[in-house]
Amino acid sequence: MPQRITAIVVSIVAVIALLIFGKPLLVPFAIALIIWYVIDAIALQIRRIELGGIQPFHHVSVFLALLVVVLLLSGVVQMIGDTIEQVKIAAPNYQHNVSKMLDRLASLSGVEVAPAIQHWADGLDLGRIISNIAAAIMGLAGNAGLVAIYVAFLLLEERYFGIKLRIMFPSADRYRKVNRILEAIQVQIRQYVYIKTMVSALTGIISYIILLWVGVDYAPFWALLIFMLNYIPTIGSMVAVLLPTTLALVQFDTFGPFVTLLVSLGTVQVLIGNVLEPRLMGSSLNLSPLVVILALSLWGQMWGVTGMFLSVPITVISMIVLANFPQTRAIAVAMSENGRLKDSALRTP
Repeated sequence: MPQRITAIVVSIVAVIALLIFGKPLLVPFAIALIIWYVIDAIALQIRRIELGGIQPFHHVSVFLALLVVVLLLSGVVQMIGDTIEQVKIAAPNYQHNVSKMLDRLASLSGVEVAPAIQHWADGLDLGRIISNIAAAIMGLAGNAGLVAIYVAFLLLEERYFGIKLRIMFPSADRYRKVNRILEAIQVQIRQYVYIKTMVSALTGIISYIILLWVGVDYAPFWALLIFMLNYIPTIGSMVAVLLPTTLALVQFDTFGPFVTLLVSLGTVQVLIGNVLEPRLMGSSLNLSPLVVILALSLWGQMWGVTGMFLSVPITVISMIVLANFPQTRAIAVAMSENGRLKDSALRTP
């Protein structure tokens, strides 16, 4: 028993060391894996399109899905670059509004603003802060070439995976059992990635409309950030609301836009995150909040900002895989919020 515990501890340490020292190669691969699943999910929906009783896009579904993803990513990179330039121009005006807001608070309360607070406000570089946020997102695409190579090889390997699997397991019963497990894992992961992406996109679109209505600067950028932060439950939703509302606080001369954004964006996050998404997702995202926090901290420490964005998708995919094997299902139950998981493929006849 002590030897087994020692082996487990050594294995965990070895995996963590591999994740830390292999970061330059593993981070692009993790991004590529998520993109591959998104392409796979979009391609599946394209294949289901019927016109006159036939499916005209069946043979080109992967190409069309890849084209959609490439166009979206290209637009994102272009938009972030434009946002950084606009921030540099508008930053001095934001600085001026911060000072005016502090003066207004002082006049309303009759209390003089503390010198330390005034000094902090004078030294606050909002342009640099927003530029850093944009640069962090750009960092996700920093290894675009390597990510593209990984995605290409994943798409190529997908064609021959079934052949390799049959050769690896010549026994018909063993092959059917393994294939059933892998198909169940594939379906659950595809469902999670597709639903999470669609829900995040819906959140971003509605938030974009609200941001335009209020008149907040860089509405497309904030909508993109809300879309990405929606992959991080609870914490991501809070940050997605606070960042654009903070900008509204320094952009406008009144508190009205700030309150409007806080209420409206918060309502969108609550309705979609707590009502719509659980209905669509079922038990695919049945993660314990403690596990979410630990995963966020762990992956953030190992892979930085990129790890924070990828922490929950990676953890969900890991839980789905663990739930489909009897030896590791107990770990998946411990990771879940209420212990209820989708039935393992081993339990299906």
